[in-house]
Parts: sequence; structure tokens; C-alpha cells
Amino acid sequence: MKGYTKEMIKEILGTSWPEPPGESGNEMRRRKGNEMRARGEKPYFPTAESRAKLPNFDENGKYIYPPGSGFKYQDEKSNKVS
Repeated sequence: MKGYTKEMIKEILGTSWPEPPGESGNEMRRRKGNEMRARGEKPYFPTAESRAKLPNFDENGKYIYPPGSGFKYQDEKSNKVS
């Protein structure tokens, strides 16, 4: 076997071996974001239904690029450019 095992590294580092926190960084970020949304400090990400009501979006919530902008979105199911 090549390299060090987890136990060998722990023995080398001794007391400087990092103790994992109760939650990962991503879990903490998600929890804090959800807490902020519950308090009304951070807005919810817009859904397709809410975007469909805006003027620059179609009924599926996809952005409608202005004519002549050079951008078009492609329908994933039919591979048809609209």
C-alpha cells in the first residue's frame, strides 16, 4: 500500500488533527440561507411560474431574448432552436 492511512496522518498531526464540525460548509450555507428567507431578509429564487408573469419571459418561464440580440434558446426535447 502506498501513501499514508488516515490513522498514520492522525498520529503525525497529533493534537492539530482537525475535528469535523457538526455540519459541512454547504449544509451551513443552506441552513443560513433558509433562515434568512424565513425572516424575509433574503428573497426566494423565482420559479418558472413567477417568471412567466414577467414581460421578458414566455409561458414556460424561459427568457425571451430581444430580436437581433444574437441569442436564442434551444428546446432540449426536440433540439429545435426557437
